[in-house]
Amino acid sequence: MTKYHQLFKQQVVNFYFEHHENFAFTLKHFNLVAKAVRCWIAQYKYSGTHRLAVLHCKRVYSPEFKHRVVQTILSSRFSMENTALYFGIASGGTLSQWLKAFRKNGINGLNPKPKGRPSMKPKYAKMPPHQKQKKNVYAYASLSEKPKWLF
Repeated sequence: MTKYHQLFKQQVVNFYFEHHENFAFTLKHFNLVAKAVRCWIAQYKYSGTHRLAVLHCKRVYSPEFKHRVVQTILSSRFSMENTALYFGIASGGTLSQWLKAFRKNGINGLNPKPKGRPSMKPKYAKMPPHQKQKKNVYAYASLSEKPKWLF
């Protein structure tokens, strides 16, 4: 669940522009953190109100896309926040994780990791049945046939 809805974000951004871009007054009026409001304003300036929308599903990015974004950051064309805006990524924190993984493991660090708890190995290996058990299986098979002396 997100902390702020799209309508509230739009109200904050509209209040900011209606009061002649007075950032301190906007923060004080809504009692918000500066980083969040600064991010909302940048998103609104870059692509309008639809960027303030709350995403209800987690986006999955391909390793090729991640590599392209990391190369953009490393070429120093944009900052983390501007790169996130340009590529439509929710936050710069995601980009810093990708950059850290790329620096540590190269392109393989950008591949998706397996999620969840690993499956357990069985405590004991399955052993083949003993010879006695095999004979018993044959005995049961022969019992299923009707004995001749019953007739």
